[in-house]
Parts: sequence; structure tokens; C-alpha cells
Amino acid sequence: MFKVASIFWIGLFTHLLVFAQSDSIEKLEAQLTSAKDSARVTILNDLSFKYLTSQPKLAQNYAEEALNLSKKLHYSTGEVVALNRLGEIQFRESNYAQAVEYTTQSLKLAEQLSDSVNIAQAYRVLGNTYTFGFKQYDLALQYQLNALKIFEQEKSVRDIASFCGNITWIYASTNQHLEEAHRLANRGIHLSDSIGDKQLLSYNYNSKGLIFLQQKKPDSAIFYIDKSIHLGQQMNDRAVVAYDKSIKGFAYLQQNKFKQAIQMFNESASESKHIHQLEVLKESYQGLTNSYEGLGDYPRAYKNVLLYNHLKDSLVNWETTQKALMTKMKFEAEKREVTIQELTLSNQQERKEKIVYSILFAVVLLAMVTVTVLVVQRSATNTLLEEKNREIAEQNKKLKQANDIKNKFFSIIGHDLRSPLSSLKGLLGMVVRNEISDQEFKAFAPKLNQLVIGTNETLENLLQWSHSQMDGWNHSPSNHELYPLTAKCTSLFVEAAKIKSIELINQIGKGESVHADANQVELILRNLIHNAIKFTPPGGKVTLTAHAKGNFVEVRVMDTGIGMSADEQVNLFKKQSVYTTRGTQGERGTGLGLMLCLEMVENNGGKISVTSEPGKGSTFHVFLKRSTS
Repeated sequence: MFKVASIFWIGLFTHLLVFAQSDSIEKLEAQLTSAKDSARVTILNDLSFKYLTSQPKLAQNYAEEALNLSKKLHYSTGEVVALNRLGEIQFRESNYAQAVEYTTQSLKLAEQLSDSVNIAQAYRVLGNTYTFGFKQYDLALQYQLNALKIFEQEKSVRDIASFCGNITWIYASTNQHLEEAHRLANRGIHLSDSIGDKQLLSYNYNSKGLIFLQQKKPDSAIFYIDKSIHLGQQMNDRAVVAYDKSIKGFAYLQQNKFKQAIQMFNESASESKHIHQLEVLKESYQGLTNSYEGLGDYPRAYKNVLLYNHLKDSLVNWETTQKALMTKMKFEAEKREVTIQELTLSNQQERKEKIVYSILFAVVLLAMVTVTVLVVQRSATNTLLEEKNREIAEQNKKLKQANDIKNKFFSIIGHDLRSPLSSLKGLLGMVVRNEISDQEFKAFAPKLNQLVIGTNETLENLLQWSHSQMDGWNHSPSNHELYPLTAKCTSLFVEAAKIKSIELINQIGKGESVHADANQVELILRNLIHNAIKFTPPGGKVTLTAHAKGNFVEVRVMDTGIGMSADEQVNLFKKQSVYTTRGTQGERGTGLGLMLCLEMVENNGGKISVTSEPGKGSTFHVFLKRSTS
């Protein structure tokens, strides 16, 4: 059933009506040239609002200038508005943690000024952020209800109508209190109609249709959604129209009208791609999956479920990142509060000491003895504190390393291994249930083969990497001929190269030998060959050569692939980060392969480098010690 994650975009446009102003952009920019001090701040904030939907970067520049000037002038009202505007901009960019930080600053300052209107505006942004960013509906609802209460006291019809919509979407998204949701939606419709605001009316019709959809009343849902679409098209509001069509598609699904549903979901997906409306696009993929499954068109259903899973994983990862950043920011804020309290206590203690010293100063000899004792004690205490701080810093470093290993380990297992295995499981399930023919299965076979090869390489690299991080390498170097090692490695990728019509050439002679750990050399070669195939377009070449250079043997893995820029080459072998990108046919990578290559080459006393040029391929140079006699 339809989940109301995509209400983010509707809320994004609804609350713009709260700030409606009469001055045009041209008039404001003309006034800005001569405006000074607080008047300039007000115009900057107004322009930031005006450019919010069309040019968000310009809106951010105006808001930041307004904030800096307000602080310089000690103009608190301008600072409140600028902070709120920056919070809204970050919310629109899906930087939810940053949005909360800016808006919370705005709220605290507005409370100090007893500015009820700007308090309500801060509640609005926080409510939207916790609804659409963090899915914390209880907290979001409290913020929106607080804002609505303020605007009811102000008797602002437009604002009340807007917040009726915001609260209705929270109820609809949780599928709770739907009768109250109907009451609010009806109130929003009445108020919007009374002031002749078509855009607000469109949003409240959308709310009404959404509630009927949750109640499984598709006829009523379609009736109100059509009204919303009509008004949305009149107002050229592409976001609400795309969302409306997605809801209408799910209403058709409830009626088993699969062809009509497919038409709605395709239109919604097309519109959503143009305006980067990812939540609505994700729901459209889910709707297309269900619709094609209803028609028995399983290949198209499978194609759309892959698109849905990929986009869902991306959005979940982004949401998780934002929540982690939010937790970090809260921790740092609490830490700052503790530090301030400690400094306050320290200052109070210092004042008390000064009073004591003043009294004792009358007795010179006793004062000298007292001061000496205090100095010695403080010195000893500082030395002890420095030692403890060093111990704590070292422990924190070790804990961070262990935590980084754990996070990387679970990230790869949870995403890079789960995603291809889920795809394989889904297709094999369709085979078992006789839902696809042999011909269709053969069409999917090359893609499945790439998934299996990529997953196997990921698992092998993951095991080797985790072993190296926890226990160190089991290093057993000896003399080895290169040709058998390279022949063994290239044989593993013959099928992968054939799928992409890539010529895999081993030109390493049988006379070259190296002194190194054989298992580690094989792992180096496998990763470099696999990368070369991944980043080489169909019809290209991957060539292996080896030549003696002094006390080393230089092994080259050359491809005719897409190549790399200078910046990409610089970041490629940094141990502090893992560089990842996709192959020419969307092949996944964890970034562990090259990190393992660097560690293993250095572990064997060698070195690795790359030469590349965009569009002309890449060559990896591996220098290993020559065999000892």
C-alpha cells in the first residue's frame, strides 16, 4: 500500500504561502542598491524568499548576507528571519541536520524577543523537517500544532489554511486520526476558497484525496485528486501535479485498473525526474511494479522493482547519514554546554581564590607559603591531567578505528552484498514459480553473471581487508614465476570479458619471477584486472605486461577504458578515504580493492602508481622485488 513519504514536496510548496509579499523581485533589487542597515537586511531576507523556488543558491547568498549584516548591526529581528530562511533552504536541499541547527537558533532568538510570528515560522520548518526528513511524526505534529495555535490567535486565514494541510499530511502519512484529518482538510478547503487562493485550495484537495486513498475509497480519492490536478496545472505547480498523479495511480490500483494506473505512474515519474522529486519517483516505481505484476507482465515488473530498490537504498542511506549527523551535532552541542558550565564553575572558583589571597596577603610569610603550596599542587594536577588526556585521546583513536572498521564492514554487507543477492533471489524465485520463460531467463543471464562475479570479488576483498585490519597480514614471501600467477588470474575473468566483448591479453613472458607472497600477488592482479574490465567499454582491450627494472619487476595492467582525471588519480591511493565509482555498465564497487592493492604492494616492499587520461584508458604500474638467487 501507498506510503506517504512523498508529502515532502507538497509541504515544501505549501508553506511558501505563509510569507506572501507584494513587492516584485525587480522592485526589491532596485531598492537594495541604496538601502542601508536594517532596511537592507529586510530587503535581503525578502529577496531570499523570492528566489527560494527558482534559484536556491542565490536565495542562500541573500540570506547569508542578511545574517552577517544583522549580527554586525545587532539587529535581532533580521537575524531571526535570516536563520529561519537558511534552515528552510537546507531543508529543501535535504540537509536535514543543518536545517534543524539553523532553525533551532532562529527559534531560541525569537523566544528571547517574544516574537510569536517568527516562533511559529520556526515551528513550521522544524515540523516539516521532522516529518519529511526524520519521519518522527509525533515530534513533527507537536511543532505544527504549536504553530497553528499561534496563527489562530493571530487570526491569519491564509496561515491557518496552510497549517491545516501540514497537519493533515502527518495524520494521513501515519494512517491515524483520519476523521480529524477530514475535518482539517475540509476547513483548509473552506478557508482557501474564501480567500480565492487556488494554490492552497489545490493542496487541500490533495489532502482530501490522500485521506480517501488511505481509507480505500478510490472513487472519492480520484474525485478530489482531479480537482487538485486541475488547479495545480493552472498554477503551473509541477510538484503537486506529479504527486497527485502518483496518488491517482494508487487509487486505480485499488480498482484493479492496471493500465490506467500505469499511465498515471509513468506521467508522475517523468515529471518527478525533471524536478528531482525523488520520493515521488520512488513511489511511482513501486506503483509500476504492482501494476505490471497485476497484468502478468513480470519482466517489466522486475525492471521497476530494481529501480525502486536502488532509489530506496539511496534515500535510506541519505536519511541514515542525516540522522547520524544530527546525533553528532547534538553531542557536540551538549559538549559545548558542559564546557560552558565547567568554565563558569572555574571562574567562580577563581574569584573565591582571589578573595582568599587578598585576605592572606596581610600576613606576608603565610601568604608566600600558601601561594607556593598552591602552585606546586596546581602543577602536579596539570601534569596528571595532561597524562590522562593523552590516555583518553589514544583510547578514542583506537575506538574510532574499531568503529570505522565496523561501520565499513556492515555498510558493505548491508548494501553492496545485499542488493545483488536480493536481485538474484527475486529472479530465481520467478524461475521457480515459472513466471518467466527460458528465453527471458537467458536474456537476464549476462547481468546475473556480472552480479555474481562482482559479489564474489566484494566478498573476497572484504574478508582479506577485515583480516588485515584485525590481525595483520600473514606474510610468506618466496620466489614465484609471474606467468602462472597471471594465467590463473586472467582465467577467472574470461567470461566477464567475453560478456562485454573485451579482449583480455596476457603478454607476460615465462622468464619473469618475483620475490613476494603468492596469495597477495594474486589478489593484487585480480583486483586490477577486474577494475580494468569494469571501466572499459564493450569492444576494448585489457593487456598485462611485465619487464625487469633494476631490482624490481614492473607489472603493467593496461586498459582502453574511460580513464581518469588528474584529481581522481590523486585521490585514488589515499589511505584515509575509500574512492569508489561505477563501471561502464553500472557495475558496483566498494573501493576496498585498490586499498587492498596498496597495502599488499607495500607489504611486499614494492610500490603502485597509475597513469591515465580521460577517454584514453588507464595503466596501473606495480613494482615487485625480483626473485633472489
